[in-house]
Amino acid sequence: MYRFLNGKSILLAAFLAVLLITACPQTPPNPEATIGEIRTSPALYEGQTVTIEGVYQGWQGGYGSPPVTRSDWLVEDTSGWIYVTGKPAGELDPLVDVGRPLKVTGQVELTEEDEPYLVAEEVEIEPAKATALLRLQVNLRRQQLTDPTPERLKQMQTMGMNTEDLEMQRIFIHLAQEPTAEQLDELETIGITPYPESWIPSAEGPSTGFMAADMPIDKLDELGGKAYVTQLDTAEQPSEPLD
Repeated sequence: MYRFLNGKSILLAAFLAVLLITACPQTPPNPEATIGEIRTSPALYEGQTVTIEGVYQGWQGGYGSPPVTRSDWLVEDTSGWIYVTGKPAGELDPLVDVGRPLKVTGQVELTEEDEPYLVAEEVEIEPAKATALLRLQVNLRRQQLTDPTPERLKQMQTMGMNTEDLEMQRIFIHLAQEPTAEQLDELETIGITPYPESWIPSAEGPSTGFMAADMPIDKLDELGGKAYVTQLDTAEQPSEPLD
């Protein structure tokens, strides 16, 4: 009798424990979740509206198949990537505008393979400091590093690009005023090699201008985020003969 009651007590305790666990509310999904959080717990976010801040990746390969249509595009943040469907990214070009900052608000859905994707409701494109040509050249370097082809290499050389070091890009950094020693040190800290002796004041005013610099291609977004940087442009273009 004692063993029977003891067994019943154990079963009752186990039942109450399961009931208590299921009754506890789950952690609510974060409406400003990172892509990594969504990919880690896709079921938790299914059907939820979230806002993702990241960069436009167009139709970049290596991220699996589009979940709904061939026009689906990719957004990426520091924690991962996710496909977006249901709304185009404005007038962004899937090749030239790769790396453009944007904000996407939409509902998380899952494919049959439980792969999360966003059904976009609103796409807000952030102002870009990097010119379209610079973003194109940086993207060509990335593609050539991951999938080298002689055709792309020739295209890069025709554009005047230096192909000896594909991980570095020569650029012009436009600033509101001549860079300070502290700003030059900050640029060097993140891997940028500035050439302050190349500083050229703008014809529009004595306090604006630009200087040349060498930039690791993975630092484009970080450099563009500096408040004192007003624009970034490529310094790699075909040289034109003087008349």
